[in-house]
Amino acid sequence: MPPATTPRGGAGRVPPSGDARSPAKRPRDSDDSGSDGDGDSDSDSDGGLVSDLKEIVCLLRLIKGGANRDGQRMCEQIIASVAAEIQTMLEETQLKFEMERQNLLKVLSNTSKEQCENSLNEEYSKLQETYDMFCREKDAHMQTFRDLFSEVEVEKKKLLEQYEHHNGDHHVIRT
Repeated sequence: MPPATTPRGGAGRVPPSGDARSPAKRPRDSDDSGSDGDGDSDSDSDGGLVSDLKEIVCLLRLIKGGANRDGQRMCEQIIASVAAEIQTMLEETQLKFEMERQNLLKVLSNTSKEQCENSLNEEYSKLQETYDMFCREKDAHMQTFRDLFSEVEVEKKKLLEQYEHHNGDHHVIRT
């Protein structure tokens, strides 16, 4: 079996040969396996394979843990990036909405101003027509009043003359 190396840059494994192996990698019961003690038997090789597999599983777990941490870090970075993009989009949307609101207010203000001016002009025209009609009617009423007043004056003079004439005849008869 070729020597294995650790992914952390550790030294290569020492080939199985007697006591040079670490206690965790030595076969547990080398005397019970029926070997001569030379370390090249099948059970010694199986023990080394099991030990290697355990070491590989342990290293894979370490790699998986590191990958999980890296993956979590990457997820956190992605989430932060997406959150920042969403925040930027929200701010841009709010700015756009505010600009559109301002434009709408300007349009409404101008429209309202125009409508108000139009209404004022219409009402002024109506008022002017009413005033002109009032002035014409006033002149007509004043002329009617003058005519009536003149008639009253004429009738008053007639009545005074009749009174004086009637009073004068009456006065003459008494004497």
